[in-house]
Amino acid sequence: MRSVSDDPVPAGELDISSMQLGIDDLEFALNSREHVRNIAQSFSQQAHRELLLYTDDLEPDIFDQQAFLDATSALVRQHQDARVWVLLENSRKTVQHGHRLIELSRRLSSQIMLRRPPVQYRNHGMTYLLCDGTGYFYRPLASRYEGTCNFNNPGQTTVYRKHFMEIWDQSQADGETRRLHL
Repeated sequence: MRSVSDDPVPAGELDISSMQLGIDDLEFALNSREHVRNIAQSFSQQAHRELLLYTDDLEPDIFDQQAFLDATSALVRQHQDARVWVLLENSRKTVQHGHRLIELSRRLSSQIMLRRPPVQYRNHGMTYLLCDGTGYFYRPLASRYEGTCNFNNPGQTTVYRKHFMEIWDQSQADGETRRLHL
């Protein structure tokens, strides 16, 4: 699962905040937590149908930020058929830290779903976020912030989406994320 590109433009040389989903077709290189956080926020704000996230632990520095959570909540509340599906490898640690996306998924359980991948798909170390079948960011090592992103590459996004759906179809709801802690 690698993005095909010749030397992507570094994100630091771009105005990421002005990039538009489905319009700006430029692959660029991510290399900082700030870039990844900004992309996640931008995708969640611009999405109309779907966010698909594959992650080890829902990285609080990225996905437990108020702007991302507000936009994700607005997505599923404003668009009846919208969905946010998350494949989460390490839910125990995430639940123990009280991640707000898990709480949001408990309130909006028909549109925000979290599942645990089957054993054969775990521990690959990657993270990716797909948006409306056209935008993606991909990081081959979740422990690092280096990766690639494109706001308008349906072809590459389809490759990642196919991978995601293959895993999703074999995954199950995770009891850790569904449990209500009273």
